[in-house]
Amino acid sequence: MNEEYIKKYCELIIKVGVNLYKGQSLMIGSSVQNSDFALELADTAYKAGAKHVELLYISNKLKKSKIDHTVNSGDLEFIPAFYINRMHEAIASDWAFIRIDNLEEIDELKSADTEKLGIIMKKEQELNAPMSNAVSTGKICWCIVAAPGPKWAAKVFNDEPSEELTNKLSESLVKVLRLDKDDPVEEWRLLGKKLKDRSDKLDAMKIDKLVYKGPGTDLEIGLNKTSIWKAGFTKAQNGRAFIANIPTEEVFTTPDYKRTNGKVRVTKPVKVLENLLTGIWFEFKDGKIVDFGADSKRDLLEKFFATDEGAKYLGEAALVDKHSEVHKSGLIFNSILYDENAACHIALGRGIPTCLTNKDGLISPEEMMKNGCNYSLVHTDFMIGSDEINVTAVTQDGKEIEIIKMGEFVI
Repeated sequence: MNEEYIKKYCELIIKVGVNLYKGQSLMIGSSVQNSDFALELADTAYKAGAKHVELLYISNKLKKSKIDHTVNSGDLEFIPAFYINRMHEAIASDWAFIRIDNLEEIDELKSADTEKLGIIMKKEQELNAPMSNAVSTGKICWCIVAAPGPKWAAKVFNDEPSEELTNKLSESLVKVLRLDKDDPVEEWRLLGKKLKDRSDKLDAMKIDKLVYKGPGTDLEIGLNKTSIWKAGFTKAQNGRAFIANIPTEEVFTTPDYKRTNGKVRVTKPVKVLENLLTGIWFEFKDGKIVDFGADSKRDLLEKFFATDEGAKYLGEAALVDKHSEVHKSGLIFNSILYDENAACHIALGRGIPTCLTNKDGLISPEEMMKNGCNYSLVHTDFMIGSDEINVTAVTQDGKEIEIIKMGEFVI
């Protein structure tokens, strides 16, 4: 991605993604391989008036080293207090958060001991619960993005890393991110409004359940009577509107975690415990997964479900159609951030309280569950849409309304 597009991209993330205000501090999570992009983001933030920018480097290679050489399981669970205290301080002081998806180490944990990896991931999820809560309740402004690199490009185009492939990926991202427009910031503000209008139409239907039908999929997802649809901009507790994922093409809601039934085929690769899995399928009964499979490494799904009871229930249902720029690219990005915006998807794990009208009362896990909102330490998206998916809404008064036909919105 050339310098002009990188500057446009960083400006988009700072002005629309987290909507940074003057005097606000910012934390950026990044792999070492994406450090140049992280530093460019930091520079853009300071130009916008940031009080302080903190870079938090993450590394799957370092995690793999810990797994390979640690014998004591107690050491696998160790996370220093300063890591947790820093997070609490940043949340309490209304920092904004950006995470650059670590796609340059996409296969680093592929050969890791799954038992040890499961121990580490579960402990990280437990200690990151305050951040998960701040994210799901809209307490803070946050945004997840990705930066092109040789290893990610090689994965997308199924070839060896090269400058040519990185440039090819960059060209695709420029279009998906609308950086080729004269004013990408304004383009994304307009897109946010378009998605919000779509969510308003869905709200007006007063939907009781969604019915999905397609190859390998015959699924019903029941909603709560308090479920509302969200899309585009989210309003944080400080009153500022932000876009949590760039790109985003979805409208989404929180279903009743006890009301999912049927079978569903996952249509794109999904990263589970830092490993990409394909050929995933699930069978639900009364909200819970009762059977499942994958082309390989089924044990990783078992370890994911062992995180807690909520990992086997739904926390989100999202609709995306084939006019999405991500879908039109024709690429499988091997990144949930991108691939979830190419197709309808469901998320296993934690529900999203901001998608419920009574969100202010859902402070504890017990209150969430009591009101039909799933609670879990995890939240992972699984893409189930395609050009052959059909989605019908059944309203609270029993009326059937076709929403998506052969992958396209018809409302």
